[in-house]
Amino acid sequence: MKYSKALEKTTSLVIALILIIAIIAAAWYAMQPAAPPTTPTPTTVTTTVATTVTQATTVATTVVQTKTTTAVVEKVYIRFAGWSAGETEMKNYEKIIKMFEEKYPNIAVKYEVITQMFHENILASFGAGVAPDVFYLDSAWAPIFIEKGALYPISDLVSQDFINQFYDFLLEPFKGSDGKIYGLPKDWSMLMLFYNKKLFEQAGLTKPPDTWEELEEYAKIIADKTGKPGLAIYLGGFNRYMPVALSYGAPKPWFDDPSDASWFDDPAVKKTMEWYINLYLKGKIEREKQGLTPYVVAPQDVGAGWLGDAFGKQEVAMVISGNWMIPFLADQFPDFKFGEDWDIAPVPRGPEKRVTMAYTVALAINAKTEHPDAAAKFVEFVLGPEGQKELVVKMGHTLPSIKGLENDPNMWPQHRKSLSFKYDLVQIFLWGPKSGELEGKISDIMASAMRGEISIDEALNAMKQTIEEMFSE
Repeated sequence: MKYSKALEKTTSLVIALILIIAIIAAAWYAMQPAAPPTTPTPTTVTTTVATTVTQATTVATTVVQTKTTTAVVEKVYIRFAGWSAGETEMKNYEKIIKMFEEKYPNIAVKYEVITQMFHENILASFGAGVAPDVFYLDSAWAPIFIEKGALYPISDLVSQDFINQFYDFLLEPFKGSDGKIYGLPKDWSMLMLFYNKKLFEQAGLTKPPDTWEELEEYAKIIADKTGKPGLAIYLGGFNRYMPVALSYGAPKPWFDDPSDASWFDDPAVKKTMEWYINLYLKGKIEREKQGLTPYVVAPQDVGAGWLGDAFGKQEVAMVISGNWMIPFLADQFPDFKFGEDWDIAPVPRGPEKRVTMAYTVALAINAKTEHPDAAAKFVEFVLGPEGQKELVVKMGHTLPSIKGLENDPNMWPQHRKSLSFKYDLVQIFLWGPKSGELEGKISDIMASAMRGEISIDEALNAMKQTIEEMFSE
């Protein structure tokens, strides 16, 4: 009997214990989260919640609940358009874009190279609604783009401290009448004389020409003694002619009114325009008629695409070009050594002064871009100290547009030497609100005269007429 009662009591306790465990298990199971998704998510946030279940029997347990939420990070795509000074420039930009995308993995940059009529094509792309988010903007074309409202004011997207890093004279072409900055200079270059030391040696010349008259004289000597043309120039090229005019005392040009056509009546302009056009007329066309080696040629006359190609192939002894030619020569003609085979010198001087041209190109942002912040990040990366140290200084692209990097130990010696040249005037490539359009039209007239299709007087009259018509609209 005692044994039966004990067994009954024990059985009751076991059943009660089983019921308690079942209740706790049911509560725990009901509180479990659904199975996690099998598709990977970009970002996972985990939250832990502690819940206590207490029974009347004083048996308690703590259940841990895990909650998973997902945040999707959208990738932004922007388009960046530029022209190219050759394969080297393209490769350098591809490198810097890769560095940017590694730092900002949520932004992808599509690099587009436009090889012909860059600014005209960019303007047309605005009309078609397909303009890139970020693009090159030459100083000569900046006023037109600003006037048309095509540009997002970069000074609204980046800090003033960032803008203050740039040289003031390089910012000036990209300022609007409202005082805002519509482009930030990516770098800059100046004209200088490139000369082939080996051809000079063969011709018995021991130093580069110092004056414009010596430049022409040297070109003749080299052609006669080596059988190679002494100098290559572009047909036309109003901006390349400008240092000659200014060094002879011509006033600094500015064209925004029909009356400004009188600039071409200035005696120094007339004299230097005649001399410059005759470089090709006499140096190429007349020399060939005489059966002699031309002492002046255009790049296409020696099977080259541009001045850098003609010089690198050693088809000519001298060219006047900018810092952009330096990395091209190093990359495309590595056996043609700076200091050993070729060197640089200041632009020749005139009787009044020594003058060079300065060129700067900005990165500008499309006023209608859907991603202004991403575009601004790209501009800041490329143009800030980090980007310019890589692209401009280390890669030897051109000259840095921000202060302080000119003393960087990684500055290429060719660029460093160009900064040591002394000039009385450095003329920025900008002479009015329609500088880019005017450059093309005046250059075409000059080219016609250089080919002998029109006389020099007819060319000067046509240039005046161009100014009058352009600003009487």
